[in-house]
Amino acid sequence: MNSLDCTVHTIVAGLLISLGLLSLCLKGKRLQRFVANLIALVVGVLLADALVHQIPDAIAGFIYGTHQQFNSK
Repeated sequence: MNSLDCTVHTIVAGLLISLGLLSLCLKGKRLQRFVANLIALVVGVLLADALVHQIPDAIAGFIYGTHQQFNSK
C-alpha cells in the first residue's frame, strides 16, 4: 500500500471512530439518522476503495494464472 492509501485509510478509520462515538452521545432522532447515514457513506467509500484495488488484482491473477498454465505445457 502506498502512502496515500495508508493516509486515506487512517483518516477514514479515525472518522468512523469519531462518528461512532458521536452517535452514542446524540439524543435527537434526526441527528442520529444523519450520523448513521454518514457512517454508511464512509463505509461505502472504504468498500469502494477495496473493490478498486481487489478486483483488478483478482482479474490480473486469473489472467496470468491461466497464461502460466498454457506456457508450462
